[in-house]
Amino acid sequence: MISKWLALAVGLLLVSCSSGPTVSPKMTKSQLFDKTSHTVRGEFLNFFCHFGGVDSLGYPLTDEFVVDGWRVQYFEKGRLEYHPENEMAYRVTVGWLGDLLHRRRPPIPNSSVPAAGKANSRYFSGTGHSLSGDFLRYFLDHGGNVRFGLPISEPFLWEGRLTQDFQSARFFWTPEHDPPVTLENIGAIHLKTITPEQNTGP
Repeated sequence: MISKWLALAVGLLLVSCSSGPTVSPKMTKSQLFDKTSHTVRGEFLNFFCHFGGVDSLGYPLTDEFVVDGWRVQYFEKGRLEYHPENEMAYRVTVGWLGDLLHRRRPPIPNSSVPAAGKANSRYFSGTGHSLSGDFLRYFLDHGGNVRFGLPISEPFLWEGRLTQDFQSARFFWTPEHDPPVTLENIGAIHLKTITPEQNTGP
C-alpha cells in the first residue's frame, strides 16, 4: 500500500504545470525549466501553476532576486512579486508593469461606453476604462484583475492589431487563434529597463 502511494506522489511531482494548474501547488516545491535554465519555487510556483503556467506567464527569465526591496521573478509575460505584508492569499501578486512602462491613458466616463455594447462590456471605475468582447471574455476566463490588473486604456490599434493595456499586461486581438487573445511578452520588455541600482542581481 505504501509503495502505491509513493508511486502516485512521484508521478504527480513529475507532471509539469506548464499549461495550467494540473498539479496541486502544495505537491511541488520547485520546477526547473530547461528552455531558460531557471527555476520557479515555493509560493511563486503555486501562483504560476494556479494561473495557467507557461500559457499565461510564459517561461521564467530569471530566478528570484530583489528589485526596489521586493523579492521578484521575471517571466516572459509578467513579473511575480512577493509582498509579506499582505494577507496570505495576496502575498504573491503580478507586478503592474503596464503602469511602470507608462502606458496608462486618461480615463473615460462610464457614459462614453457605447450603449449597444454594455451587455457585453464592463466599466472599471478604479481606472476609468472598459472591457468588452473577446478581451472581456479572456480577462474573466484567465484570472481577471488578480492576473492582469485593471484596464488602463481603451482598445487601440498597435502595429495593425487591436490592442488594450492593463496594469499587468497587454492584450492583442488575434481572431485567427483560439483563444482569440494573445499576451505581449511584457515581462521581457520590462526586464530590459532594470538598472544595476534597482536590484541585487538575479
